[in-house]
Amino acid sequence: MSAILPQINDQFYFIDKLVVIVKVFLNFQLAKVRYILSVETFIVDINVLKLDADYSSSISIKLLGVEGS
Repeated sequence: MSAILPQINDQFYFIDKLVVIVKVFLNFQLAKVRYILSVETFIVDINVLKLDADYSSSISIKLLGVEGS
């Protein structure tokens, strides 16, 4: 489990964007979050939530070239 245990209304970084915790599902290690200036919510793994933004380079999984069936 992540060392960070998010609580409702806590703010964390999801990669490089600030999000607010809306709901926590600790049994599944998931959190419902929303971006600071948005009302739309989405679910993330709490292990990717950080106290500092992550600006490291990454690549898209789409580059693997896997096509739908």
